[in-house]
This record gives sequence, C-alpha cells and structure tokens, in this order.
Amino acid sequence: MPHSSTVSFLSYWRSLQTDPGKAPLREQFNPARLKTLIPQMMMVSTTDHSHRFRLAGGFLRALHGFDLKDTSFIALFQASFIGRVTTALMLSRRQAQPVILTLSAPWQTSHPEISPEEAALFQNETVRFEICLCPMLNAYGKVDRLVGIYQTLSAMPQNPNGVLGRYTLDAVRLCPPEQGPQPAHLRLIARDGRLIA
Repeated sequence: MPHSSTVSFLSYWRSLQTDPGKAPLREQFNPARLKTLIPQMMMVSTTDHSHRFRLAGGFLRALHGFDLKDTSFIALFQASFIGRVTTALMLSRRQAQPVILTLSAPWQTSHPEISPEEAALFQNETVRFEICLCPMLNAYGKVDRLVGIYQTLSAMPQNPNGVLGRYTLDAVRLCPPEQGPQPAHLRLIARDGRLIA
C-alpha cells in the first residue's frame, strides 16, 4: 500500500485529468494545493534519456546532500536497475499513467574524524522510500515532464550526518485509473482489552 502522502499526491493529479487515459496539462498543476508536500516534490524532464531534474524540493536536497536540479534522475540508481527504471518511466509517459517506484538505498554516513574508507565500515543503515511520478502534458499535448513526490517508508537513520547512496529498485507499479492506490487501512491495537491505537 502506498503511503498516505503518495495517495494524496495521486488524488490531486487525478483530479486534474479531463480524461482517465490522458495526462493533465502541466500549467494546471499548482503545488500550493499540496503545500505540506512541497519539500518532497520533484519534476523531471522526459525529453532526454537521463531524465534530468527540473525541480527538487528541500527534502530531496537534505537526503542527497546537494541540489538535484539539472542532475540525472536515472544516475541515482545502481547500474543493474537503470534499464528497468527507464522502461517504467517510458511506459508511464506513453500510457499517461503514474508509476510508483519502491526503493531502498544505503545511508552513507560521514564523520570528520575518520577517513572515508573507515567510514564505509559503519554503513549499515538502509532507507526505504517510494517515488511516485505522474506524467504532465506541455502546451502542445506531449508529455515532457513527470511530476512526483519522494516519501520515506522507514524511520530516518540514527546518524543524521549522511546521504543516500545509489538506489535499489525493490518494486515498480503503473497505476491505471481503475487500480489507483488506496490509503492504508487503520489497524487497531488492543492492550489489556482496551483499544490503544
């Protein structure tokens, strides 16, 4: 099940569609409608094979340690996953439907008192996250951008002094309109016969 933030993002994107099989116009997308998600948002170009970032929120900068604008989205992945990711993005563009990538990446910590080689010995935390990318039409009716959101699925690492390493693709899923993601179900927990969560 996608995270509730991903579901909110997808619901907004779907609300912009005039036809379930057609992507909405880019000019209709108003990030202010999803104000709390702006730091997690991104936009990548589909006009080149590297899918360069056109925009990236502050949360993405914090995760990677640098501004992603004009860098390759594809280059963030381990080499063995680039083909599958490129195919997923192509299908999203051609079918005008969102794609959700479920990913994991090592959290590469740094410390000023130890060498990078020694620091590598302590790399044992992994961050799980999902990226939802939705196609957007330009004024000529062609998909030239994918707008999306990063959403972590695991707790952030204990050591805040680090950055994400290369991504591992755990799952990929196109989201046709009849099979849109549903919000996760609330689970109630009982303790000593009382509901506590």
